[in-house]
Amino acid sequence: MGFLLSKLLPLLLYPLGLGLLLQLLGLAAAPKGSKQCSRRRRQASLWLNGTGVGLIWLCAMPLSSRQLIWGLEDRAAALTPRQLPRADAVVVLGGGLRPALPPRQGVEVAEGGDRLLRGVQLVRRGLAPLLVTSGGRVSFTGHDPAPPEALWARDLAQELGIPADRILINPGSRTTAEEARDIGALGRRRGWTRVLLVTSAFHMPRSLATFQQRSGLTVVPVACDYQLPDRAHYGQPTLGNTLKSLLPDAEALYLSTVALKEHLGLAIYRLRGWS
Repeated sequence: MGFLLSKLLPLLLYPLGLGLLLQLLGLAAAPKGSKQCSRRRRQASLWLNGTGVGLIWLCAMPLSSRQLIWGLEDRAAALTPRQLPRADAVVVLGGGLRPALPPRQGVEVAEGGDRLLRGVQLVRRGLAPLLVTSGGRVSFTGHDPAPPEALWARDLAQELGIPADRILINPGSRTTAEEARDIGALGRRRGWTRVLLVTSAFHMPRSLATFQQRSGLTVVPVACDYQLPDRAHYGQPTLGNTLKSLLPDAEALYLSTVALKEHLGLAIYRLRGWS
């Protein structure tokens, strides 16, 4: 139940959930009763509704979402060394794959699938002898047939040419904090000192801080899955681009939510001593 609540409650703090909640409160505050009371309630209703709509609009603007994502991805790019050292293993965090369930013909790569592709590339370059695929089953559906993500990531890595004896799995971790703890324990059993940590750029600041705090290993960050080119390579604004950047867009709302989720997650992890 605690894990379920940890996934559900933050939804009310993300832009869409919080914006809709404010609008519902605004409807509940709609005028009823005496004129004096009605005036105060009307003002409260208008304020709540306006704040809810404004919050969603602000976070759905590409102009806003770009700034939020750049704030994380610039940090990830600065953390990733240009010359990667050799390590005992390449650790690929869960996220970005879809299981081989019908009608799919095999494991499919989603937006964050660059994580596994980058990890496979590093092993094939000889930077580490082992690939660790990570990710547990995160589902609230009854009798969900999908296995833990670490297993399908292993299957795809083998299809991409990594021998089975060079792949380890970490199928029991459902969160970044659990991945850091469990992979740290795996590393201690095997005598590791250094790992290359591969995850999406927006996720790297929280992941690196957590692994440094909980794994006991020397962690070298390898960011990938950048959502945007950096500011210097984004291009010059035009009138059309500026107008479009001020209008709400579903993808921009998603990116803002991703960024705010990372900031919220990092704050919570710091409070709990996990990063």
